[in-house]
Amino acid sequence: MKIRFATVDDIPAAVEAGRRFHAMTRFVQYDYNPDQVAQNLRAVIEAGQNGKGTHCFFMAEDGEGAFCGVLIGCVERHFFSQQLVASVIHYDVLPEKRMSGAGLKLLTAFRKWAENRGVFELSVGVNSGVEIEKMDRFLKRLGFAQTGGNYSLTIGVGSHVSAASLSAGVKN
Repeated sequence: MKIRFATVDDIPAAVEAGRRFHAMTRFVQYDYNPDQVAQNLRAVIEAGQNGKGTHCFFMAEDGEGAFCGVLIGCVERHFFSQQLVASVIHYDVLPEKRMSGAGLKLLTAFRKWAENRGVFELSVGVNSGVEIEKMDRFLKRLGFAQTGGNYSLTIGVGSHVSAASLSAGVKN
C-alpha cells in the first residue's frame, strides 16, 4: 500500500471515485457535480499542498498502483484560539479495499502532515451515515475520543419537516 500526495493527473480518477463514494452515503440525496469536485480538488492540489500549505490531498494505491482511497484535510485556527486544529474534510476507502491497511495509512500520513504544521489537535467527523459503528471503533483504537455527534436536517425540496414542527420544540 502506497500513500502519496495527489497530483492534477489524479483528478479524473478521484472525481469518479467521488461519484462512487457519493452514491454509497447519505449524501446521495445531493446532486453530484463532477466539474465542481474537479475544480475543488485542483485548488487543494495547486494552492494547498505546497510547502506549509493549509490543505492536503492524500491518495492510497495498492501494489499495482490502483486507486484505493483518499484523505483530504486542512489546518485552521479555532474561532477562539491561535492553536491549530487539523480536520478531515473527506476520508474514504473503496469498499473492496477496506481492511487492507489503506485507511490506517491515510490517517497516519494525515497525522504526520498535521504534526509538521504544529497542530494541537486532529479532528475527524463522521457524517456519511455509512458504517458509523466501525469507524467509531477504528478511531477509538487509534486514541481518538468521541466529543460530540453529527446532526442533519434536510430542509430543501422534498423535506417533510415543517418550520412549525421545529419551532414547536423551541421555547423563546
